[in-house]
Amino acid sequence: MHDDDYVRETPPPVVGAVALGTAPLPFLAVYTVLFLVHGSVHPVQPPDVTSTKQGEFIAGWIALAVFVVTAVSLLWLVNGRRRWPFVIVQLGILGAAIDFLVDPTAGGRVISLLIAVTSALALIFGFAPQAWRHVGRPAPSAIARVYGARPGSRRTKSGGSDALPHSSEPTAVEPASLRRRRS
Repeated sequence: MHDDDYVRETPPPVVGAVALGTAPLPFLAVYTVLFLVHGSVHPVQPPDVTSTKQGEFIAGWIALAVFVVTAVSLLWLVNGRRRWPFVIVQLGILGAAIDFLVDPTAGGRVISLLIAVTSALALIFGFAPQAWRHVGRPAPSAIARVYGARPGSRRTKSGGSDALPHSSEPTAVEPASLRRRRS
């Protein structure tokens, strides 16, 4: 359970995962408008992604749903609520980008490559030990070994590491803004 009034810093890997995870959003917004318009107001011949006007309209609604689900999953991760929706969405986007990349009939190979790279990097950052702790879970030992940290630990400025509690409650770290006011 998280306290909504508690102010805490978002770890850099989580910020990186969210920043990289936003890469498909502009494309999804454009596809939503494009397919909804082509499926309703301004039909094109031949249709872009399906064989019918109604199919274009449905593709627009699907693009809108993916846009909303992606945005919500990013918000949940950055707020420390849930990581698994983010992982599932990024895996889906990565799979679609790879499919578009290897399909010679699908256009936009450079964009597909860009989206595939950003989704893969977002997943790498999303599984960092700091991201596990951000959502209130200790990092499994296998994950910690891959990232070079002890399970449930974080690196200190001196290069060592110290253990963090394995609870879902936030630690009592005082925000920098409060330290400045007391000085």
